Amino acid sequence: MKKILSISFLGLILFAGCKEKDPAVGLTSALSTDSAWVMASVPATDPHNVMIEEFSGQSCPNCPGGHATIESNQALYPGRINAVVMYPYGSPDAIPPTGSAYNFEDSFANNLSAYVTGGGIRGLPSTYIDRVVYQGNNTQEIDGTGTWPTDFGSQLLVTDSVNLAVQSSFNKTTTTATITATVIYTKPLSSKQNLSIVIVEDTIYNFQKISSGAVDSSYLFTDVFRGMVSSIPAGDPILDTIAVKQAGQAYKRTYIYTLPATSPAIVPKHCRVIAFINSVNGSDYHVMQSAQTSLTGL
Repeated sequence: MKKILSISFLGLILFAGCKEKDPAVGLTSALSTDSAWVMASVPATDPHNVMIEEFSGQSCPNCPGGHATIESNQALYPGRINAVVMYPYGSPDAIPPTGSAYNFEDSFANNLSAYVTGGGIRGLPSTYIDRVVYQGNNTQEIDGTGTWPTDFGSQLLVTDSVNLAVQSSFNKTTTTATITATVIYTKPLSSKQNLSIVIVEDTIYNFQKISSGAVDSSYLFTDVFRGMVSSIPAGDPILDTIAVKQAGQAYKRTYIYTLPATSPAIVPKHCRVIAFINSVNGSDYHVMQSAQTSLTGL
């Protein structure tokens, strides 16, 4: 697929003046329990799972090809690549085509970019790959579908210093999920970390412009961002009062999360929970580990 960047993407760096739809999720989750302990024996470090944060647009003809690259690598490395697709405000390519039933634009994408890079989104499609630096000194990869697989493979080989697991159970009557993340440090660590938990949904059919320039009225959307359970957009600090987390230090946090009313309505059986731990060290926000499970726990 030929790689083309639309000039309209430049408008994304001016997101501060755009209209915003503040995510309802910030009002629908609450911390239930929070506990820490030190394990008697230190477990081995788990293989690293790659966290992909993709910026996309419903009127972006190159974006389906970008996400297809991610999906093909998810199939190649089952359970090792966790992806969330976000649709920012501020670019014509992010606006859904005329006649679209749904609009996935959300200010969360813009707020996340401001948090990670201190600026706007550079183009569509683009990604954060574990929030590490690529293309010189920039964290964000722009329409690099030819290089993304190489970068995914490089990050899969990373060995960090933390293990992460996430579990979820769902109450259909109250539309409430109980989500628990467990963190275990496998090496001593003095820097700070944040825990983030997002909800993504698959199997949404809607309008999408494709590479030919035509509009696919029944395009299958997957990995779509539907809300953030933890604090927006940075996540929640963990064990900040401990200067050095020793090997074997464990931490568990549980959230009670009620699905927000949104359009399209969230379908729990099509949703997954993605948790990740990122460094907070100056301008370094690299993702140390990520994990996912189904929202319903089934």
